[in-house]
Parts: sequence; C-alpha cells; structure tokens
Amino acid sequence: MMRRLYILPLIVFLFTVSSCVGDLDTEPIDPNIVTTDQVYSNPDNYKGVLAKCYAALCLSGQQGPTGDPDMGNFDEGYSSFIRLAFYVQVLTTDEAIMGSQTNGLRQMATNSWDSNTAILNGYYARLFQIIGYANEFLRQTTDEKLQGRGHTDPKFKQEVAYFRAEARFLRAYSYWVLLDTFGKVPFVTDSDQLDPQFLPKQIMPNDLYGYVEKELKEIETILPGTNEYGRVDKTAADFLLSRLYLNAEVYTKSAQWAKAAEYAEKVIQSHYSLSPKYLYNFLADNNTSPEIIWSLNMDGIKSKTYGGTTFYVLAQTGGTMLNYLNMGISGGWGNIRLRPEFVNKFQTTDQNFNTADPNAFAKNDSRALIFNVGHKKEIAALPGTFQDGYAFTKWRNVDKTGKAGSDAAYVDTDFPMFRLSEAYLTAAEAYFRTGNTSSALHYINVIRNRAYNNGNGAITSADLNLNFILDERSRELSWELTRRTDLIRFNQFTSDNYVWSWKGNTKAGKGVDPKFNIFPIPSADITANPNLTQNSGY
Repeated sequence: MMRRLYILPLIVFLFTVSSCVGDLDTEPIDPNIVTTDQVYSNPDNYKGVLAKCYAALCLSGQQGPTGDPDMGNFDEGYSSFIRLAFYVQVLTTDEAIMGSQTNGLRQMATNSWDSNTAILNGYYARLFQIIGYANEFLRQTTDEKLQGRGHTDPKFKQEVAYFRAEARFLRAYSYWVLLDTFGKVPFVTDSDQLDPQFLPKQIMPNDLYGYVEKELKEIETILPGTNEYGRVDKTAADFLLSRLYLNAEVYTKSAQWAKAAEYAEKVIQSHYSLSPKYLYNFLADNNTSPEIIWSLNMDGIKSKTYGGTTFYVLAQTGGTMLNYLNMGISGGWGNIRLRPEFVNKFQTTDQNFNTADPNAFAKNDSRALIFNVGHKKEIAALPGTFQDGYAFTKWRNVDKTGKAGSDAAYVDTDFPMFRLSEAYLTAAEAYFRTGNTSSALHYINVIRNRAYNNGNGAITSADLNLNFILDERSRELSWELTRRTDLIRFNQFTSDNYVWSWKGNTKAGKGVDPKFNIFPIPSADITANPNLTQNSGY
C-alpha cells in the first residue's frame, strides 16, 4: 500500500532535512533528526523547503537516482511525476507506444486500465504528496508563525509571501491535474487540522474547478512579475488559468472560450518570447530559451533520476540511433517509439523520405524529429521490437553547439512544463470556437512559421478547422503532457471518431468505453478509506 501523504500531519521529507512523524509532543531521539521548529527557526531554510515542493515534481526521492524514495512500496524509478504523467497523458494516446508491460504499462498503452493499475496508484499518490508538502509549508509560514519565531524583517517577510504564493500555485496545479485525470477526489488544504486520524472528504469537479480558479486568480496578484528560472511567476498563473478555461466545458459542462482567450493573451503579451528554433526548447541548454515559462530543472550530476528528462532521452533512444545522431548519452533503453498516426500528421506517406537520412522528416517541419532508419512505421504486434514504429529525437542531452551534457547517463535538459507557444495555440482554438477566425489563423501561423524556419508553413483560412487545430497542437506539443486532455476536449479520446493503432487493444484501433475519459480512483485508497468510491466521474 502506498503512502498517502495528504493525510499525514508533517512533511516526511524536506529538501535537505527530515522531520519525524508520530506523536507531535515527542522530541526525536536521534540527534541527527531535525524537527520542524528547528528547520523554520532559520530563515535560510525556507527556500530549501520550498525547493522540495518543486523537486517532488521531477525527482523521486532524497538520494538520486534511487535508494531513499519519497513513496514506499512502488518502483522508485517509475515514481517521478514527469514519468508517470507521460504514461497517463501520452502513452494512452496516438503519440507514443512502448514495449514495457510492468506496473500496468500495457494497460495504459491499450486503454484497458482499471483501479488496480499500478501507474495510476503512483500518479495519484505523487500528486497528493505534492499537495501535502505545499500544505505543510503554508501552515509553517503564516504571519503568526513568522512572528512567533522572531522573523520580523520586512524583506524576509516579502520573500516568504512570494514563497507562499508559489506553494499555493504548486498545490493548485496538482489539484488541476487531479481534476483533469480523476474527476472528483479527496480535498485537503492547509486550513485542515493536523490530526493523524483525519480523512479528507471528496470534492465534486465543479467545486474543485472553482477552487483552482479562485486560487490562481488570488496568487496572480501576489506572485512576482518575473522570478528565478524554474520558479513560477505571475505569467505561470495566467497560463494555468488559460488551460483551466480551455477545458472548462469538460470539467463543468459550461464552456469558457472567451476567458481562455483572455488569459492566453495575457501570457502572449508577457515578457516571454518564442525561441528562434523549436529544438532549442528541448536541449541541454534550454534554460536559455526565452519561451519556457515554467521548467522543472534537471542536472545530470546534481539531480540524478530515472524519471524527468532522463527518462525521455534514454527511453526514446535505441538501436542504431547513436550511429547517426548526437544525443549526448552513452546508450539508450530502446523502448518508446511513435505510433504511425502521429507520424502521419507530418507526412501521410514515406515516399519522399530518404531512409538513410535521420533528419529527413524535419527538413520541412522542424518539429518532425522522427528517426526512421531501419525502422518500420507500422506496429504490427505488441510488444514487438524497438524497430516496430519510428523513433523520436525531440529530447536530447546536448546543447545548441552539440556539446554533451554533464553526464552521459543522466541528462541536463530541463522539462518545459509551460511554453509560450501553447498559449498561442490556446488562443487560436478559443478564438476559432467563438468565430474569430482571423485571430485564430494569425496565431496558428505564428507557430507554423517558426516550425518551418520562416518558410512556407503558413496556412489559409480554408485550411483551418478544429481537426487541424488539434493536429497542430500535437505537432507542436508532442510528449509535453497535453495530448490526452486535448483528445478528450475534442471528443476523440474514447470515441471511434478517431482511432489509432492499439487503441482499445487492437492493431487497427477501435473506440473505448467512454468512462475511460477519466481514470478510476486507485483501489488501494478505496480499501483504506471507505468514504471514497470508484464512481469518480465528472
């Protein structure tokens, strides 16, 4: 049974220190264990505790890459949020497939999961863990707590106010993911009492939507206009609001296209700008990209993990790829490859591509980072081999000059959680759905002109429709944890309106039970808390 940190009274793991869980009046026996009061008595520790709230999204424990996991009774290598999110948001769609079968991966790839699927249990637990970290940080940083600890310096209190807004953002983001993935879920905030027997009540989707919206609007006025790279700012709150509103009809049955466009425009008009090259957002020096609004920062030496972008780069690389391409690694896992339907979004046939040229696909659209040398496009059987399906080369552990990252086994490439180009696509879709075709077309072409290196990527209004917008989102945002959400919004995830290979566990693809638009509450939590039910739909 996995730890449910959302019901624990203390943070179990901090960034550089640890606290004890149990009798709150008992002093720890081990002098090496640091108490909560000791941690927060030193102003220098506050940023470190906040860093753990961020780190829970990209690392898997206290000792990289394995050895001291955040979550017990679960394969630590799989437990990074980014890796779990890939399985939920990408592997379940037309963008990728893999041969692995452990922890329910075959179920995820063939849309046949249930409440016992281990990946879903891990995802659910990880999200509530992040919420637990944020809640405890907020409990320990109130004005009353700061005053009681003698922290009265105005500059420090302002810094803590920013820290608190960031923690609230991370909590709101986690609740948005839970809303998007599971529907109605247990709900707990920092205002709930610290009681080891406390069990949170479920919150309905409409109410959770309202909570996330309210939180983001409040912290939008508190977060700084600019922040340290890897930390969220005001624009990140606007960005997540635009996502929330774009999917409002799914969550609440009430569309909010105008609000989606409004907040996407706020992001577009911010200080961020598009990178001159698409690929620059996915290299080892992508921290220099002006386009990344919020990143999860990775370092091959300091933050070793089998999740994050290390998972992306190594899992997508195998076979003879390293004979042709400089990926900045010594070897790959040879696992994840592309489903043919994704490849077809760039080219419907292979006749124009030289199979000896690994960069052939990207010569027109720079986002078509597809490797086909020695590979077959079709995936005839599962699990098959790595050569069954074209491979992807979007994520690399080299910088713009081709210099490899700091380690050949763990990558330096940061994961871009929010990119400016998505705001352009959000605005385009929202405008198109409300009849403003000219604005929609403009924003689509901004993105396409960059993709075609300012060449002939622009389309006309005659080419623009909702299916084109959906495909354009896949071309631009492939493997960036948006695809499942997009397909649901367009009613193409479970329906037979659009099928892909191995959708519904068949080679030709088929529709899927509509209840699979969202995932069931993991059965482990149902066992632990009889107040939760599997009927967790919208």
